[in-house]
Amino acid sequence: MKFTSRASDYALLLLIHLSKLKEGETTNIKKATTELKLSLRFLANIASKLSIARIILSHRGVGGGIRLAKPASQITIREVIEAVDGPVQTMFCQNTSEICNHEMMCQMKHFWNDTQHLLVERLVNTSIATLVNYGCPV
Repeated sequence: MKFTSRASDYALLLLIHLSKLKEGETTNIKKATTELKLSLRFLANIASKLSIARIILSHRGVGGGIRLAKPASQITIREVIEAVDGPVQTMFCQNTSEICNHEMMCQMKHFWNDTQHLLVERLVNTSIATLVNYGCPV
């Protein structure tokens, strides 16, 4: 079972990378892909989604590039995952108004709803700034 995709993992790596830039400094996708050792096409697609979600700012042309749209401390993991992958859900029937044929006798739904609540709470309370030093010795 996976809660994230490769795209959301790479989005988080890109944002951690961007958070380390000096204030007002930009980089370009090509440079970021080289430094992160990721696919240019894949990362460009991810950056486009992050730009649409207003998580990063993107400017084309001379002097252009990408940078965070707001401080890393104000960007949550949840908003990144949802910008790239859509709503966080632990079970296929969550986040939908469709009624499952087994809903009346489903004991799993309550368990997964509780699990999703805990997961989303953690994702909302963890920022890119937190990830920068997560697991690193002080």
